[in-house]
This record gives sequence, structure tokens and C-alpha cells, in this order.
Amino acid sequence: MRRSALALVVFAVAASTVITVDVVSGQWPTGPHREGTSLTGRILNEVGRPLAGTRVEIGGDALTTDAQGRFATPTRAEPHLVTFRAEGHLPRTQAVEPGESTEVRLTSRGEETVSIRFGGDTMFGRRFYDQNDDGDRRDGLLADGASAADHAALLAHVRPLLEDADLTVVNLETPLVDRPWVDPTRPRPARFHPTKEYVFASAPPSAQALGQAGIDVVSLGNNHVNDALGEGLITTLQVLDQAGVPHFGAGRTVDEAWAPAFVERKDQVVAFLGCTTITGTEHAIPYVANDRQGGAAQCTAERLDREVRSARARADIVVAMIHGGEEYEARQTDLVRQLSLVARDAGATVVPNGHPHVLGSVSLDGSAVVAESLGNLLFDQTVWPTFLSYLLRVDVRAGQPVLATVDPLFIEDYVPRPAVGLLADAAARKAAPPETGTALRLQPPGAIITPGDPSGTTTVDHPVPAGTLARLAPGWWVDSAPRTDRSIVFGEDLLWTGSFEDMDTDPATSGAHAWSLSSTATTTPVAACAGSAVGVELSRSPVSTLDVIATPEHRQLVRPGDVLSLVVDVRDASPGSTVELSWYPDTRGASTTTTSAPIPAGNHPSDSCRRVRIDATVPDGIVAAQPVVRLAPPLDVHRGARLAIDNMQLIAWAAPGESGPRFDTIESRDDVLLTITAATIDTNGGPFTSPVTSSR
Repeated sequence: MRRSALALVVFAVAASTVITVDVVSGQWPTGPHREGTSLTGRILNEVGRPLAGTRVEIGGDALTTDAQGRFATPTRAEPHLVTFRAEGHLPRTQAVEPGESTEVRLTSRGEETVSIRFGGDTMFGRRFYDQNDDGDRRDGLLADGASAADHAALLAHVRPLLEDADLTVVNLETPLVDRPWVDPTRPRPARFHPTKEYVFASAPPSAQALGQAGIDVVSLGNNHVNDALGEGLITTLQVLDQAGVPHFGAGRTVDEAWAPAFVERKDQVVAFLGCTTITGTEHAIPYVANDRQGGAAQCTAERLDREVRSARARADIVVAMIHGGEEYEARQTDLVRQLSLVARDAGATVVPNGHPHVLGSVSLDGSAVVAESLGNLLFDQTVWPTFLSYLLRVDVRAGQPVLATVDPLFIEDYVPRPAVGLLADAAARKAAPPETGTALRLQPPGAIITPGDPSGTTTVDHPVPAGTLARLAPGWWVDSAPRTDRSIVFGEDLLWTGSFEDMDTDPATSGAHAWSLSSTATTTPVAACAGSAVGVELSRSPVSTLDVIATPEHRQLVRPGDVLSLVVDVRDASPGSTVELSWYPDTRGASTTTTSAPIPAGNHPSDSCRRVRIDATVPDGIVAAQPVVRLAPPLDVHRGARLAIDNMQLIAWAAPGESGPRFDTIESRDDVLLTITAATIDTNGGPFTSPVTSSR
């Protein structure tokens, strides 16, 4: 890979690792400083026609769009959830970011169109009671006797999105029982599955909380519905029935587990059914229903085909939720993909799948919208890829999808919040199928499928000089590249939040989402590089004896053989500063080795920050990596120390010639003319949000 002629340090740490320190110059990000700007956008219907007179509601304020469907609010400093209403159209709530023009689609003929929201895996147990999973419940978000309102508060930030559809459905991946918490430091109680590795449960008020948060229907067709055994299953069904929450996918018998939930909206009947491929048959007590016990419905192609066809004969719309795949794998297994096709061919309009706990792609497959994995909505996992999420909404008319949208979320401290900016862009790119030319298009802050509107894209031919490492702007992608072309490579940033900006709609958060900062580390504008509002500054007194660090709260999942680059831009550094990449053989426990790069001391103006980069191939036996920046104790007892950084990325590189909307980063080895596409009409500037060209 070509390096700058101004490289200060280049040395090999191992056969698979190269560390480079560059002085970065040339094109630097010139994006707007978004504080104190307006919320702006354009409202269109599902086929791309502007909607004049649309009511735009932000908190207690309201305005209407002009003849071209455009709106601009008074100055707003923070991202907001905004609700849009137009006569004869379905309303919609969507996140809008200051300084970024947002395109919003409203579906016409609202009185005859049913909108359905889909969220991922949802539970209220385990670490919600014991945040660190250490047996000490004093740090929990929920206490014994927590009310339905206490549970619903965990979904308060996403409630406006959950409520903006005619129906909202999630995968309730938990039984509902009294005494739901299992102390991880003590033997497992007899009321829980005796041989399963992980069990958890949620309290009965969770059922009421679902309705209070805007959730109408739940799937129980998963591998955790039997965690509290047969008694827990019966309690779960009873509690949901008492709360008036329709459910499907599990039951006391096989036939009951397969029985659809029928719900009526706008004189149309929607049938929901579900099943799981994660059966637990390796245990004496499986997770699925059979002739001896209740449980989840076990997916088979024959039974799925029969049940979908039967439901379609009684309903106008059929939703078939398939639970299966491999945990933390975005691409579904061949089995789940085949079952999705079975459901589609039998008459399902939407096939939203789950179980991997990470986001998968969304596609229009024939006449059905298929989601490979919806990830998590409300969950307590501590693996970094599980924090990124989205809500899928599908608007259906006459049994056919007419509009589908993805609204990005980020789960921080186990609580989901609507996302904007680069964080939202990362979630939207996860929804993009690996195949090029698909119906899904990136459209900030999310993604969209508009079957009746193939127009609205913008394509530019953009020169990319050799040595460029650039982040594509939200909504822009390279649809295809010659597979034999090795002059440019594409990558995906695994960190998402390394710009340290505030990228959600919660005013109580201030950026550096899900980063762990030492007590003397903080986000501040004085650490920012050009085009950025904030960076992170680490500081220490002359008598300090402990390292000061900044690191993501949890580890990134990687695979042996993956080619990675850890990149950080440095505004100021005292002697002894380092950037590191620690390697782990498990998601828990200590690292086996660490790759470290020194950060040269010095202060730099914002438009000429210094770049430190580690290139490495993931070693055999490694499943996780953790990036760290470290400020060591000062060498001079009379002077303090400082490290100011910005734009930290952990880039996983694709194979040469591989491209598509899911990749957010490019690096050129030669001068190239790159064809770049955007789906939005308002492109919010150029195709790069942070282009950096090293001098040659």
C-alpha cells in the first residue's frame, strides 16, 4: 500500500502488522459545524412527488412545507424527532439533524394503507437488574417491584417511532415471570432451564410496558421463551393475554405455537406467525413445542408453507417472522434464507427475521420485504456490534409493500435512542444487501425502498488522488467497481462513533457514544480536527501516576485473517502517548497480545492534524479487538501531559474489487476517477464527509 513521502515512522511490529505515522495535509473535511443551524428538508410522497402544505411538528412548534415540499425551522442546536402529517397520507416520525437536509417520504392513500413497524429482540431482564452482571444489583436500571411505567421508560426515546405506525411488532425474547433475576454468582434456581448456557427472564409488568411504549404485537417464536420452563411459558402467555398484547410463535402445544395472531386495522386483517430454527434439541428440555411439552414453533419448510397459505386465506396481509441463524453473523444461514423464500412464495408480504443480535440487510424480494436480521431493540448485550440497530417500517396497500424505510438506532447503556449522522449512516449501510443494484437506497438518516419510484438518484464522477483515505458522506456509495481493479479498496468502519460527535436525539447525551473515558478525558472543541465539532482530550497533572485512556466500552468482533487499519488523527500529543490495538481470544477475559504505535509529540493546527495508523491482519485464534489511545504519566514532575485526538476508525477492508452501499470508507493506491451515487435529491454537499489526502 502506498505511503506518504512525509511519513515520519514506518516499522514492522510483526509479519502481519505495519505501523505508520503520517503528517496529513491536502483535502481536510470541510463539513458544517452543525450547532445553531436549522432543521431543513423536503417532503415527498412514495413516488417522489413534493407535498406542499405538510404539517411539520417539532415538540410544541409547527410549520408547513412550501409549494416544493420544503421546510426550514428556526435555529435548532440538536437533532430532533420530527413528525410529518399531510392530508390523505400516513403520518411519519423521523430523526432530523441540524445542518443536513433530510428527505422524508409519506405514503398516499393513507386510509387504505396499513403501516407496520418491526423492532428487533426485546427483553427487560438480566443486566437491566444487575448492570455489570456481578451479583450486585445496586447499579441496575430496574429494581424489584419495578412498575410497568419503569419498564416502558427504557423505550421512551424510541416511543415516537414505535407509535407512528398502525401496528408495531417485536421479538419478545424472554419469558415473563415473578422473580425474573438470576444471580450469576450463585447456582441457577430450579425454576430455570438446567442445562442451557444462558437464561434470563423479565417481570410481568413488561407486558403492560410494551403497550405503553407503542408495541402492539409480540413474537414468542425464539430460543428463550422456555428459559423459565413450562410454568414460565404458561405465565408468559397468561400475562400477555391479561395485558391485551397479541402474541404468536409459541404455545402449550405444537398447533398453538403455530397459531397466527390476527389483528385488524383499517378494515384489513393482518396475520402474524413465527417459528424458530434454534430448537435446543441437544438438551433434555428443548426450546420448541413437541408432543410432550409446550414451547416455540419449530420451523420446517412444509409447516411454514402450509401455515402461511392458511393465514393468507383469512388475512389481507401476512407477516412471517423466522428466528434463526448464527449469533453476531449479519448474513443469514442458507436455511433461514430458504425458509424466507418459502414464506414469500406462500403469500407473506413481510418476512422480518432475527436471532443474530446484529443488523442484517433488507431487500424487496419479489412482492415481499425480507429483513435478514433486525438486531436488538432493547437488550443487555456487551458486544459492540449489537449496539447498532434500526426500526423497519413497511407500508402495505392491497397486500403489496409500497414503501419501506429504515430508522437507525443506537443502544447505549442498554437503552435505544434514534441516531443521526455517521452513526445513523453506519446502521443504514448494514441494511444494504451485498448485491448491487438492489431496491434499497441509502437516504439519510436511514435507508428506503420505494418500489414505485426508481428515480431520485444523483451520480457524480469524482477524482480521487493516490493516497486518499476518505469517509463517504451519509447517503453516498459506490455501487460497483471492476473486480480486477486493485487501485482502490473499500472498507467498513467498525467503531462508528470515533468522531466523538453527538449523534442521537437525546439531549442528555453529549457525544463519545459508548466510549469509556478516564476521569480526566473529555470531549472538547479544542481537540477537534478541521470540519469536526469536537474531539477527545486526555490530560494529567505532573504528579499523576496512572495512565489516562480512551477506548470503546466493549470489544469489536473480528475474524482471523481480517485485514484491519486503526487510524487516529492527533491534534496535540505529549511524549509517551500511544495508540494500541489489543487482541482477545474471547469476548471475555484478558488480551493475549497488544500492537502499539507511538504518537510523535507535538501540537498541530486543526487543518493539519497528524495521523497515526496501524495496519494488521487478525491473528489465528483471535475473535475480538479493542482499540485504545493512552496518555502515559509525564516524564517531568513539573509539567503535565496532554493528548488531543479525533476521527478514530477501525477499518475492516474488503477484498479488492468488492464494493457497494455497505462500505463507508475508500482508500486509493493510484489516481482514479470514481463513480459515486446518492439516492437523495438533496445531496447535502459532496460525496465525502472526511476526505484526507496524504502528500506523496
